[in-house]
Amino acid sequence: MVFKYAISILSLTLFFFSCKKNSSNPINTNTDSFLVSVVNGYGSGKYKVGDTVNIFSTAYSSTQTFGSWTGTDIGLLNNSSGEWHTWFIMPAKDEVFTSNIINCTPFTLNYEQIKGETRLKPVYYYFPANHKGIVYLLHGTSGSAFYLVSGYEWQLMINDLVNNNYAVIITESEESTTNTDLNGDGKIRWNTTPIDTIANVDYANIRIIADTFYNRGVTNRSKPLFSIGMSNGGNFSAALSMIYKYKAGVSYCAPSGNYVAQNTSTPLLFCMAKFDNNPEVGATGNNNALSNVQTINGRGICAKYLIRERAPLYPERFARRGDISLGLSSNIFNELKANRFLDAKNYFIGYSEDFQSALNANPTMFPISVSLSPMQLAFVREQISLSVSDHQMYSDFNKATIRFLNNQCQ
Repeated sequence: MVFKYAISILSLTLFFFSCKKNSSNPINTNTDSFLVSVVNGYGSGKYKVGDTVNIFSTAYSSTQTFGSWTGTDIGLLNNSSGEWHTWFIMPAKDEVFTSNIINCTPFTLNYEQIKGETRLKPVYYYFPANHKGIVYLLHGTSGSAFYLVSGYEWQLMINDLVNNNYAVIITESEESTTNTDLNGDGKIRWNTTPIDTIANVDYANIRIIADTFYNRGVTNRSKPLFSIGMSNGGNFSAALSMIYKYKAGVSYCAPSGNYVAQNTSTPLLFCMAKFDNNPEVGATGNNNALSNVQTINGRGICAKYLIRERAPLYPERFARRGDISLGLSSNIFNELKANRFLDAKNYFIGYSEDFQSALNANPTMFPISVSLSPMQLAFVREQISLSVSDHQMYSDFNKATIRFLNNQCQ
């Protein structure tokens, strides 16, 4: 993706799915291993029948996006092979899968200050010609518009949305713009209450920014509106889409609340993280999100629940963004392995905070990691958080999210 202004790169699955087993090949964990070959990606190796096998596409540039997986047994793949990272249960035969990367037309994400209700708001946006809808992207607690567009996982979402002919608008909470805790909750973030388009400045700003683009003639009111948010932005997305009756809303790593579940008429998708360690979400929040989906569905409104599982690290993982080479990524991986942060199947043990604490306490044990720039080290921590399925925006459900925007529960 090409941005109009230089943006410093800051760093800040799973569906509920019943695996169909081939009755002619019952699972036998004592059988010999079979070979998985991943072309243009990662995850190749020998696996026993019944193992969960994660496969990953090779990294792709800002002018590319993931297309699909191909192979003779695509039906094995979770989510019908649509995501850059997917998984399957190992059958009693060798498997070959190839990731296909699509070149796309570069675009410029525009930036300007647009007057909200009381002050100028930072706004990033892009409107493809003949766009089919407009998607608001909403940051989490302590975030900002700049933080969001600087985030690698968000950049992948923006690319996928634009290349699926959606316009995107990114702004920020009033508290983020003023760096002031306006409601006294001790956080800088979107205020979801009161759910009122006049009394709540955050809802008012969204409406005013939309009106600005309508008045300019770059879009029109016939275009359906959507929202996607992460964490506090996910809660705000659910409430925003309800109050303005958007066509659909998406919440990442946030359960929303009973009021929205009992009152919304907008279809909602909840994308959660299985091992979310955020004190405001965690296992309780994941369960609440599922309960809210059941409540919404029970009222005859479309809602879906997806939850992302953890995945093993692989040596090339830290090269995804491009500022860490494949060789350096492999060295980082090996250093984690040597310091016993990876188990026998290369799943990370603990959370990224545990790695940072060990690094701080014993830097001589991590000569590769201490040589990284702050931005590179932050990216390594982000990728660890993603691998353990912690509280982190992720791109593993981008295709599923866009399918929901396109069709909801149809």
